[in-house]
Amino acid sequence: MLFDNIQPLNNGILNVIVETPKHSQAKFAWDPELQVFRVKKTLPMGMVFPFDFGFLPGTKGGDGDPLDVLVIMEQACFPG
Repeated sequence: MLFDNIQPLNNGILNVIVETPKHSQAKFAWDPELQVFRVKKTLPMGMVFPFDFGFLPGTKGGDGDPLDVLVIMEQACFPG
């Protein structure tokens, strides 16, 4: 799959895949089968994600999904 070869930590740098950018009203999720970002849901009117949201590739949480990450910085990134 596209992100399978990216390690979560490389030479002290944390590699994060951003799924949902800061200020987005739509929650995006990576679909490994289709290898695309899909809209998972939308937030209620007037609500947005305050920071970039994504995951650490190559990790697995208790639910079997990669570990979630909240990227706190002033400028928004983009999915991927």
